[in-house]
Order: sequence, then C-alpha cells, then structure tokens
Amino acid sequence: MFELAPRLLAVLDGGDPVVVATAVDVTGSAPSGAGTSMALLPDGQVVGTISGGCIEGSLFLTAEEVMSTGEPVLERFGFEDPADAVWAPGLRCGGRVEVLVHRIDPSDRVVVRALRAAAAGDPVSMGLSLEPDTLAVADRCDGRVFTEHADVRARCIVVGAVEFAVAVTNTAAMLGHAVTVVDPRPVFLTDERFPAARERIVGWPPRVLADLPIDERTAVVLLSHDDRFDAAVIDLALRRGAGYVGAMGSRATHARRLSALHELGTPDLDRLRSPIGLDIGATTPAEMAISIMAEVIAVRTGASGRPLVDGAGPIHAPAFRGPARAAVGDRAETPS
Repeated sequence: MFELAPRLLAVLDGGDPVVVATAVDVTGSAPSGAGTSMALLPDGQVVGTISGGCIEGSLFLTAEEVMSTGEPVLERFGFEDPADAVWAPGLRCGGRVEVLVHRIDPSDRVVVRALRAAAAGDPVSMGLSLEPDTLAVADRCDGRVFTEHADVRARCIVVGAVEFAVAVTNTAAMLGHAVTVVDPRPVFLTDERFPAARERIVGWPPRVLADLPIDERTAVVLLSHDDRFDAAVIDLALRRGAGYVGAMGSRATHARRLSALHELGTPDLDRLRSPIGLDIGATTPAEMAISIMAEVIAVRTGASGRPLVDGAGPIHAPAFRGPARAAVGDRAETPS
C-alpha cells in the first residue's frame, strides 16, 4: 500500500478512514506482485489496482463491508479447476493471490507513521498479521505475517529546464521517482513550470550534480544541449555509478559528445544511452517522455524493450518491481 501513501494520507489527515486491499501472497502469473494495493475512499472512489480488473469488482464489495464493520478480511482468488472461472472472480491469467482488506483509521498511529515515511521517500517496513483471529496491523506480530517494505524512492535528475524536461519530470514523478531538475537559468526553472519536481536547483549542472546523491537507483536525464557542460555532466554521472545515464541529441551531437568524453577519459561509455529513449516514433514532449522513461525502466529491470507479442513464456516477471517489496514470513515488526 506504500505506493498509495500520498492519496491515503490526504484522506487520513482530513479525519476520515480508508480501506486498503493489499496483495499479500501471489503465486503464478499475475499482473502485479505482492505489496500492490487498491484503496476505497470514503466518497466511494477507488484508487490503485491489484489485478488490472480481474478481481477489483469483488474486492470493492468486500471493501465496502470492511469500511462499515472495521473487521479485516483475507480474500483468496484463483482456481483449482478452470471451469470455476465461469462462476467466481479470479485471475484469468491463471495465478493465485491472497488479498488482505483492512480499514485504516486516522488514529492508527503505526500505519500513519509508516505511510508518512513512505510518502517522504524514506525506507520503511511494516508487518501485518494474517492469522484468522488477529488480522491486523500491530507493533509486534506472531504467526503468519506479511511484511511490506518501501525502499528509498528512486531519484531522477533532469538536467536542462527545456519543454521536454517538463514532460519528463511529470512522467517520472508519476512513476514514483523523486525528481530533481537542474538548470543555470532561473527564468526557465520555476515552480509553475515544474510543479511535480521534488527539487528545483538553479546552478551550474556539474557543480550541482557533484553534491547530489547518485547511485544505481538514480537516473540522470540530460536534455540541455549545452556543449559547455553536457560532457562534464555525463562524465560525472557515469563515474558515480548512476543506474541510467541518457542524453538527448542527434547522432551528430552524440558523436561530438563522445569525442569530448574520450578526452576526459570517461569510463563505462557503453552505458550511455544516446540518442535517448526507445524507438516508438515519439515526436511531442509527452511522447518523448514516455520513450525516455520506458528506457529507464527497461535498463533498471534488464528487459529487452521489444514488443511482448514477439516474446514467449510468462508476461509478468515473478519478482515485484514496484516502489515496495513484500514477503510473507513467520515474524515481523513495524518500525519505531
């Protein structure tokens, strides 16, 4: 449920409860992994999804009941016999999933504290007891426990406050990245143009990036087309181990940058994605943002980026790749 933290906190901070349905155990093929959630808000609105539509209708009815009673429910979906699919909601892809449906009240300090940490991008974990008589969130849980983890939010550093950067920032933020936009020109780097950015830093990009945290979970997206600092930004990002380094520009621009990077002795040039993005025929800023962020995801997951229709085998990877990780074990504790 941590991926829904901002939406849930907006309701809880207003004094109203929410009901969250979280996938706590997934077996076989399924659209999403353990830890993904949907939530029912007091006005009847639903946010988030677990199966992409297969079981949401049934979960909506259960969530309405839990909103009224406050009693948590552990639902199970999946079929022993394919013929059962005619009569019951389930995963048409053949997987099995257990879903914990429980109400969160504004007074649930343990959960609210964990949600605030996740919304801020801080690492956090929380245990949910799945025992029939104690389905609940608790400071200590014994027996069968689902433990949800949220890692530090992946960072996306966008260099160059051009129009393409506005679209990339919006898309990256929607995907859960903590976005920092860097540009030396304050007239272009404004709150109005970049409302989705977590940080807007006016300064000389190489100097700014030297002071920012960069690791394998960081994507550096260079959109500036400025020969004065583009090569220095790429060199710094690759040397510091950014997980994704991409630069916008023509093939001629790329060749010019490569020459400058060779002079700098830049390592790992094979990791530089330039021209940037996947080839989807993108032309508008919004389409380019999708192309770029799709490549960021593909690099992070090691996926090929080819059409799924050209592949074979399971569509969904067995490991959950969203903003939270999850596991079912014997014991877990919530954070202090």
